Amino acid sequence: SGVAGLTAALRLLDSGATVALMDKERRLGGNSAKASSGINGCCPPHSRGDANAADSVEAFANDTARSAKRESGGLIALLASSSASAIEWLQTRTGIDLSRVAQLGGHSYSRTHRPANGMVGAELTFALAREVKRFEKKGALRLLLGCRATALQTDAAGAVVGVAYTDAAGGSASLLATDTVLATGGFANDRSDTSLLEKHRPDLLRFPTTNGPWATGDGMKMAMAIGAGTVDMDRVQVHPTGFLDPADLAAPAKVLCGEMMRGVGGVLLSPEGRRFVDELRPRDKVVEAELATGASEFTLLLNGAMAAEAGRHLEHYAHKGLLVKLQGTPALARWMVASADGADKQTAEQAVARAAAVDAAAAAAVEATLNATLEEYAAAAAAGGDVFGKTVFPHAPLLASAELWAGRIVPVLHYTMGGITFAADGAVLSAAGERIGGLHAAGEVTGGVHGNNRLGGNSLLECTVFGSIVGNKLAAKAAEARRARDAASTAAASAPAAAAVAAPASVASPAAAAADFAAPSDGGGAASEPRAVSASELKAHGGCGEGEPCWVGLYGRVYDFASFLDEHPAGPTSISDLGGADGTVAFEHIHNEAMLSEFDDVLIGRLEA
Repeated sequence: SGVAGLTAALRLLDSGATVALMDKERRLGGNSAKASSGINGCCPPHSRGDANAADSVEAFANDTARSAKRESGGLIALLASSSASAIEWLQTRTGIDLSRVAQLGGHSYSRTHRPANGMVGAELTFALAREVKRFEKKGALRLLLGCRATALQTDAAGAVVGVAYTDAAGGSASLLATDTVLATGGFANDRSDTSLLEKHRPDLLRFPTTNGPWATGDGMKMAMAIGAGTVDMDRVQVHPTGFLDPADLAAPAKVLCGEMMRGVGGVLLSPEGRRFVDELRPRDKVVEAELATGASEFTLLLNGAMAAEAGRHLEHYAHKGLLVKLQGTPALARWMVASADGADKQTAEQAVARAAAVDAAAAAAVEATLNATLEEYAAAAAAGGDVFGKTVFPHAPLLASAELWAGRIVPVLHYTMGGITFAADGAVLSAAGERIGGLHAAGEVTGGVHGNNRLGGNSLLECTVFGSIVGNKLAAKAAEARRARDAASTAAASAPAAAAVAAPASVASPAAAAADFAAPSDGGGAASEPRAVSASELKAHGGCGEGEPCWVGLYGRVYDFASFLDEHPAGPTSISDLGGADGTVAFEHIHNEAMLSEFDDVLIGRLEA
C-alpha cells in the first residue's frame, strides 16, 4: 500500500474505525515510496510567491486537462480543487516538510511541492505509515504484510464482502469486511502470464521500467473478475528520463531521473550534442521528440546552479554513479563519445577514465556541437524563447568552461493512466456503470483521472485526494452505523471481527488523534542498552548474499537489513552496496534519521567509534 491506501486507512483510523491493511510486500510504500519530483498543490499559502502569484485552481485544472487531452471538469476539476487542502492535511497530520516548490514540465506555474531535506516519496510514505501503525497498539489496525489478495469475495447480490488471500506462510485465508478499498497500483511492470501490459500495449514491452516488481495490476484483475469496468487501459506513460547505470546497462528496471531534474533547468542532448525539445513540455511530448531523433539514449546536462538546487536528488544520483561531474565541454564530449561504445559493467569512475582514451577527432566534433548548442541556449534564454517553444530557462546559461553534471538517459515505462472505472466518491463501477456494493478504489488502480498523459506531480496528489475521499466517506458510513446501533441498543460486538471498516468506538479529529499518540508508553521499563559492535564485526557481517546477514552502520547504530533487501523500493543493491560499512552519508541522500524507527526490530547494536 502506497500513499492512496495509507491515506484512506489514516482517515478511517482517525475517525475511530477499525481497519485491516493488507500488502503483498513485507513493507508498506509501493511505488509511492520511489516518487521523487513532488506533489502538486494550488495553492497553499506557504508556497505562494512571485513565481506562482498568478496561479489558480482553474489554471492547474487546465494544465492537467491539456496534458490529459480531456476536458477540465469532472475528476480533473475535483483533483485540482482539492489539492491545496490535500497538501495542508499532509503537513498538519504527518508533519512532513513540503516547503520546496518547483515548476515541472507541462505546468504553467511553480506548484510541485517537495521536502527541502529528502525524497518526497520516501518521506511521505514513511510519515503516513508511521501514523497508521500507531493505531496497531490500540487494536484499531490489523496489519497483514506479505499477504497477497487473490480474489474479491461477493454475496448473492454481487456486493463485495471481503477478500481471499495467500498469507505470509503461503496458506489460503479469507478476510470478511464491511467495505473493501483497492489501492493496489498499476501494471507498468506486469510481465506475468496474465500481463495487462502485453494485452493492451505489447509495443511497449521493449522498454525498461521504473516500477517495482509488485506493479502487476493485481487489484485491477480481481475487480475485472467480478465485473468492474475499465477505462484507458492502453494509456501507458513512458517517462522520458530513466537513468542508464554504467554498471548494468541491460537492467530491466531503471532508476527514475525525476522530473524536477529538468524543472531545475536540466537540458537534454542527443548523442551528437544537440538539443531537440523543450525540456519542460509534458512527458509524452518529450518522449515523442526523443524517439523522433532515432537515438537509443540521451544525455541529461546540468550546471552548478542547477545541481545546487537539485540538492539531495543530485547527491543521491551521483552516489549511485548515475551522474558524473565533468569540467567543461572538452571533458563532456569525451565522456559522451566513450558512453556511446556500449561498454558495460563499469563504475562511474571507470567510465570517466575511459573517456580520456577516445578518438580525438570524434571528441572534437562533439565538443564543437556542444559549444554551439550551449551558445544557442544562452541566447534563447536571454531572448526569452527558443525554436522549441521553451520560455522558462531556470539557471541558464550553461557555460562551456564551467563545471557540469551529466547522466545517461533512456525512456522508461513509468505509469498506467488506465484502470478500473470509479465514481467521484471512490465507488467502483461495473462495466455497465453501476456501483459495485462494498467496493471502493483510489490511486493508480483507477482510471479516468489522467486521460492520455499524467502531469508530473499529480500521482501523489491523486493518491492523497481520492484516498481521503474514500476514507472520509467510509468513516462517515461507519459513524452512521454506530449511531443506528446505539439507537437500537445493539451490541457493538456484533460487527465482523476482521472488518476493514467497523463501528468506531469514538470519533476524534486528526489533530486529537495525533496528540493521542504523541507520547507512547515506555512499556513499563527502560529499554536495554544496545550492545557494542566493532568495525571489524560490522564488516564481517556485510556480505548481503543469499542467506547472509546484511549489516549496515547508520548514525552510530548497526542494523541487519537482510530481510528488507528484496522489499526495498529502489532495489536491493542500494542497501547491499553499503553492507559491512557506515552508510550514513548515502542514507542521508534520500531519507531522514527518523525513518529508522521503522527498523527497531532489526537493530543489532551501537557502532563503536
